Amino acid sequence: MWKRALIALILSRVVCPVLSGQAPADGQTPTIRTTTHEVILDVIVRDKHHHAVTDLRPDEIEVLEDGVKQKVNAFRDVRGAEQLQAEQALAKGNSPVLPSVVPKAPATALRELNFVSVVFAQIAPLNLEFAREAVLDFLKSGALPNTYVTVYRLDRTLQLVQPYTADQTVLMNAVNAAAKGVYAGSQLGAPATVASALDTTIQANASNLLASPLISPQVAAAIESKIIDPIPDIVTDPLWARNAASQDASLALGSALVTQAHIATGLRFAESLSNGMDAFGALRELIHIQAKLPGRKVVLYLADGLSLPMDRRDVVDSVISYANQSEVAFYAVDARGLSVEDPLMQSLIDQQRAGAESSANRVSPRLGHSESDDIQLSTSSDKQLAMEELAESTGGFAVTNTNQIAQPMQRVMEDIRTHYEVAYTPSASNYDGHFRRIQLHIARPHVTVQTRSGYFALPDINGEPLQPFEMKALHALNARPAPVEFPYQTALLRFRPKSTAVEHQIVFDIPVSSLRAVTNPKTGKERIRVSLVALIHKSNGEVVGKVGHDLVREVSKAESPLLGDDHILYAEPMELPGGHYSIDAAVIDELADKTAVSRTSFFVDSGKDFGVSSLELVRGVQQLPGPRDRQDPFETDSGRIVPTLADSMPSGKPIGVYFVVYPTTASEAEPTITLKLYRDGREVGLKTLTPPQRQADGSIPMLLQINPDPGQCDMVITAHQGPLTSEAALSVKIMPVGTANPN
Repeated sequence: MWKRALIALILSRVVCPVLSGQAPADGQTPTIRTTTHEVILDVIVRDKHHHAVTDLRPDEIEVLEDGVKQKVNAFRDVRGAEQLQAEQALAKGNSPVLPSVVPKAPATALRELNFVSVVFAQIAPLNLEFAREAVLDFLKSGALPNTYVTVYRLDRTLQLVQPYTADQTVLMNAVNAAAKGVYAGSQLGAPATVASALDTTIQANASNLLASPLISPQVAAAIESKIIDPIPDIVTDPLWARNAASQDASLALGSALVTQAHIATGLRFAESLSNGMDAFGALRELIHIQAKLPGRKVVLYLADGLSLPMDRRDVVDSVISYANQSEVAFYAVDARGLSVEDPLMQSLIDQQRAGAESSANRVSPRLGHSESDDIQLSTSSDKQLAMEELAESTGGFAVTNTNQIAQPMQRVMEDIRTHYEVAYTPSASNYDGHFRRIQLHIARPHVTVQTRSGYFALPDINGEPLQPFEMKALHALNARPAPVEFPYQTALLRFRPKSTAVEHQIVFDIPVSSLRAVTNPKTGKERIRVSLVALIHKSNGEVVGKVGHDLVREVSKAESPLLGDDHILYAEPMELPGGHYSIDAAVIDELADKTAVSRTSFFVDSGKDFGVSSLELVRGVQQLPGPRDRQDPFETDSGRIVPTLADSMPSGKPIGVYFVVYPTTASEAEPTITLKLYRDGREVGLKTLTPPQRQADGSIPMLLQINPDPGQCDMVITAHQGPLTSEAALSVKIMPVGTANPN
């Protein structure tokens, strides 16, 4: 459900390393400059019997990028099958005899590290056991001291079940825990979706016939009868007969299934948008987590297929490119195992529906819509094909339509251990955002090659490649004059002080009324898409932080009238050491193709262990959906604070003000807190506040209710603890009753 204010909090911290952007000394917008990139490929070569090829020579490899031959800088053979057997024997305490073809590693050689992320994604309850057995088979195939495994669960949000460890007992316990309660999707099943497509076809054909001026009353009545009772036509359609699960019409059909057919018509669009975006957002976060790790990096993704987000091919390509640039390979397992359903069924269903609906566009306002919606959905409906694309494009493979899982899992482990590393510096130096396709040829017959498919030629910021929407934002930041095509606000909010840095939240507050909402004719929902980008840089132009996020949200028809007063609030944590900084921010309304840029400057005062946060106006307080997140300063034991960056508020009702006091452990004295109020520059109130009980982390969050008179209202909070003093202030304009609020 759409909330009155949406807070999206990314938990990964920005630790502020130096980025590859510089700005002129006069403080103008930084221009992102590219540097030379080296592309490293993990290459797996197998013969016609699917055995790993372990004797490949450097002169047998040719690398092409966009058809242009590249000079290979380095070639390394990472021993696999033999090393796997040797290390397994060592792990058991045996003394293996290595084959003569394996060269002895020098005493100073570093171990080859392997990092594997196991993700239990959207899995129906009946498929959980198969997914669990698959991971256990994988773990049993390679219990090695230099292979570290972490376990995640993905159900709308990414949850860490077990941090990286090589302890097999701990991992098996984590797998058992993760394989409980994972559930996703509406699970309407093939009969309902087939019936939905056929019902749509019947209605579209009926609309075309009824629109004819030559139709007789008798024929019109017969057509109306078919619309009311479509079951006889559905069960005789070849598409219905194609699905084995739909054969028993007496049990599977009836009014209940027809009702489900109508439900499925809307759900297929909603799920393609929400599930697809959720899944790929989580995949990108997985890649980000592993990007800086050394060695071989693998994601073992288990799900009931993978949903591609409809009409968002840029998201899919961006994730695959990011994985390739970060050297992260995906291996996908379809947890449905051996399925009796035709893997092409969903695509055929969507194609039939698209053809029928488009034929009725001119005569039926109810069915009339952009047929590109159906075409986009048809191309993204094969969930197995999406798994295969993700895996094969990043150098892995997908395991689908099989209940024999032990051998594929052994092969995954062998791929981790058996591969070649090929490095080259691209001859093309123009990082203009286009996709560079990689082809690798082996001068040896009857072999197959697994490697990455390519990457987007984008510059890096903070060692992380830009996403396509971020490139658009950077162009706006560098434009003169900077575009400001709709209103929004951004701020850096101060929170916990530390000895070397201060915790902050960078916040975007965007009124939904300033964005374009597009109605989906299938679901009746209104869709909003907005991209956020912010660069944080020091006064000399050195970029020390980046925020980039792409948000897609839908609201129901019933909730759409409330959008006029709604706001999108996005907050992301960041730690900054002391010094002067500025923020260059850009917000893009993707559906309206409008951009707004803002710039602010601020000073960070670090080196303290006692302080008061920024004062924040409060839009509302929400009930916590679960246990309190101690890393989120907006969450308290009593609820989640929803701030607003408004600089004016209406009079006549109390306004909420939120702040947090952070006492020092160096003093046993209790903090004292005072509030001073000013109206139009004149002091009108002074009050000593009674602080509530400290939270478990020692902080003291406080929420005040103030009812000031119209005018310019200034609030000053002063906290004392022993000899230490800290202060925070907020200025807000209180508008008289009946005056339009500019916010």
